[in-house]
Amino acid sequence: MVKGVDKVGLESSIRAVERETLNDRVYRELRTMIMSGGFAPGSEMKLRGLAQSLHVSLMPVRDAIARLVVERALKMLPNHRVIVPEKTIDEFLEIRRVRILLEGEAAALACQHVSPDVIASLKRIHEKIKSLSGNKQRQFWALNQEFHFTVYEAAKSPLLLSMIESLWLQIGPVFNHIPINLTSEGARGHHRIIAALSAGDAKAARAALTEDLMKGGDRIIAAFIQDKQPAH
Repeated sequence: MVKGVDKVGLESSIRAVERETLNDRVYRELRTMIMSGGFAPGSEMKLRGLAQSLHVSLMPVRDAIARLVVERALKMLPNHRVIVPEKTIDEFLEIRRVRILLEGEAAALACQHVSPDVIASLKRIHEKIKSLSGNKQRQFWALNQEFHFTVYEAAKSPLLLSMIESLWLQIGPVFNHIPINLTSEGARGHHRIIAALSAGDAKAARAALTEDLMKGGDRIIAAFIQDKQPAH
């Protein structure tokens, strides 16, 4: 026992730290799942089911859900049900415009800081993406997220990174409905990003990232339109 430290108070503090760590872990896991299309737009976030799948109690899940509602990643309805918000095409286009500005800037900044280890990581993720089969939609989007955020973290701009994360939280659920065969060009776009970063060419990195978001966005919009077509 440390002299001058109350045992009950110390144990209480330790439990508080453990709870905070668990809350943060659950929050990060749910956040990552949302950003990579782990939940379909319009689906309800059921606390008990989430707690069971994450092997935790209801409390950290409830805390994480509340944080994600504040971040606009989730939406609380008047009856207190929490759902994954759906996006219209106009909302998607607005988010894409802002993403191009922020993520293009992050790619350009990354050219100043990118290391051989980062390039190696991007190439490794790129190879994993190319090896995926057509029924690996969830894996594609998870790897796509990992690829992009490896670039953005290399920009060494915490504020810019947090803004990009906020946009991905809003757009991530859209990925849930996009078939993998609509994303085959994504690997080629990633190759151009890697090449620009390897050359330290900020202008080319911005252009490659912009092209990747534009082409990917066009495929998502096409899927949106197809999904809204009346069944015959």
